[in-house]
Amino acid sequence: MEITDEQVDKIFELASIDKKKFNGEITQRDISEALIQIERKIYSFTTGIKIESLEDKKILIADDLELSIYQLSTILKKIGISPRVARSKEEAVSELHKAGFDCVIVDLFIPEAEDGLELIKQAVKKRSDSEQYLKIVVVSGTDDKSLIDKCYELGIDFYIQKDKTWHSKLLKYLSTTFQSDKNVSFTRYIINNEIASYVIKRFNDSKIFDELIKNINSLVYTGVKSILFDLKEITAFDIDNAYIFADIYKICAENGGKFVIANPSVSVKEALSFAYLEGIIPYAKSLEDAVSIIMESTKNSQ
Repeated sequence: MEITDEQVDKIFELASIDKKKFNGEITQRDISEALIQIERKIYSFTTGIKIESLEDKKILIADDLELSIYQLSTILKKIGISPRVARSKEEAVSELHKAGFDCVIVDLFIPEAEDGLELIKQAVKKRSDSEQYLKIVVVSGTDDKSLIDKCYELGIDFYIQKDKTWHSKLLKYLSTTFQSDKNVSFTRYIINNEIASYVIKRFNDSKIFDELIKNINSLVYTGVKSILFDLKEITAFDIDNAYIFADIYKICAENGGKFVIANPSVSVKEALSFAYLEGIIPYAKSLEDAVSIIMESTKNSQ
């Protein structure tokens, strides 16, 4: 692909590679190695994530910069989405009319801000005319408040400025927005930036366990460290399924967090004992006490 000197500078900046060491002689191989470093960074951020509720979502990327397309496509593919790509306003409008999308991710400057704003207008019109559930997200490097306000006035759902945390913000928005409403196995609540609580409705088969692990992984990679399970509705638990507790404990521990169980039944306590996790995974009589255990643990570790 054809790239400008400005884009080359951006590639090496994102890869954390000092261009000076090449003495002004940068080859295609050097650029390729820098791109590999960028992908490794993205992979380290998203590895293990494959959010089940997002796999059937259709997402359109509207961007004219190949580096941005590469980054966005890589991130989305890591969570099970194969996005469609449009490299101009006209191409994006055509794609929107050809297929139904759940979300369009718009670069505001394609190549000018007027083009991005016009695309937003067309996307909003498409959403209105077809009564389509279409989320419009703008990912851009500009911090021009008047432009950002204009995007919201036109009807976008979310604006993400391209800083060091934009990957996290995008994943967090998508996972929160498209979390399945049909899910009756558990309900998730965000207590604060580092703690999430799950009220478990059903807890009796491997499909539910797999779904929980994927959901928890999606949160961990957006900054949540500690997980709380409220098992007040679970009266019986098969002791052979105790591995699920060990798996979640490991996820939290590896990220500097804590896994706590609230309102465990006798069978849950027996499962913890069977798996040699009693005393390792704390449990509490109430949700409030469980939160206090996590907060105290966080305070002591600081």
